[in-house]
Amino acid sequence: MAKGSLAVLVGILVLALHVGLGLFSANWLWSDTDDPHQWMYFYGTGGCCIAPVTGALGAFLVNTPRFKAIGVGALLGLGLALIGAAVAWGIDFTPSWVTSG
Repeated sequence: MAKGSLAVLVGILVLALHVGLGLFSANWLWSDTDDPHQWMYFYGTGGCCIAPVTGALGAFLVNTPRFKAIGVGALLGLGLALIGAAVAWGIDFTPSWVTSG
């Protein structure tokens, strides 16, 4: 497997891990009695709580020549996840299943 392909694959997996953990925690913690805007807080808490671990691991792997592509992919996936969460927070995103109705 080419190094670029490996970095893209790892980036997609890290992005899926952060988004998946955020969705899991937000849907598990949010209840119908909560304000719909709290869902985004729960999402950010769940998805970003492992960001320091992912960042540290990615930085370590980038500085290891044998695993540099994996480290680059991990940092790119983490960056995309954090940018996505910041944009969702900035536009005041709330999923349709959370809105009071």
